[in-house]
Amino acid sequence: MKIHNFTIHPIYVVKDYLRPEWSWISNSNGWTGFHLWYMFQNSVTIKTEEEEYILSEGDTFLFDLSQNHHCTHDPQKPAAMFTAYFHCDEEQELRQMLHDHRFPRKNHPSHLSMNLQLFEEAVRNNHTQEETLPWLAPIFHQLLSFDKSEQHPHSEIENICSEMDSCPHLHYDLDSLAQRAGYSKNQFIRLFKQATGTTPYAYLINARIAKAKHLMLFSDYTITQIAQLLGYNDLNHFSAQFLKKTGCYPTEYVKELQK
Repeated sequence: MKIHNFTIHPIYVVKDYLRPEWSWISNSNGWTGFHLWYMFQNSVTIKTEEEEYILSEGDTFLFDLSQNHHCTHDPQKPAAMFTAYFHCDEEQELRQMLHDHRFPRKNHPSHLSMNLQLFEEAVRNNHTQEETLPWLAPIFHQLLSFDKSEQHPHSEIENICSEMDSCPHLHYDLDSLAQRAGYSKNQFIRLFKQATGTTPYAYLINARIAKAKHLMLFSDYTITQIAQLLGYNDLNHFSAQFLKKTGCYPTEYVKELQK
């Protein structure tokens, strides 16, 4: 799974409800690689040799497991988290970014709940790891967001792509996107196409159709509901775009899935 410039290999991904007596010393089990937490209930305290962090609801934290961390919580208010343990092919590069503070050890991403819900639904339905990766990828894209001051020139375009992948139901104004990236509109379109191979509008439609296909696979939503969830006010417009991108109408695609 390619996330930014990193190749991520998830080992396990779970929603973890901690017991009151829970505590964790990260080097006690000999794990290597990285651990990613997203807190969705109460709080956890993390102590390293140099710093102390308190994670509250909505916070994330990336552990470099070559370092030691002592983690505790309030037994009267047990914490719960989404946790992902993974390896990375570019391990030294990611570790160096953490060391240089180019990556926020503590981060508070937005627009995460929908993707987490869909990922959990796919897991509950016993889909394979390959089938659940399309929902896991945007979660990693959101959580692994780097310090913009240290990014390469296309980094804001990558952020916009990640946002479109995660939230394709939103409507994106081209002038606003260009201003956000720091370019004129024509320059932004040219650089976006250079970075992605397509225009911003086409990228957004591809993201919508990809999410529509997985909603059809992983949820009980009707086609009309899926169109609405993805920002379409006109079902015929959605069906026409789906046909153009996939070669079949949404109803035909669903029938093939049911077979």
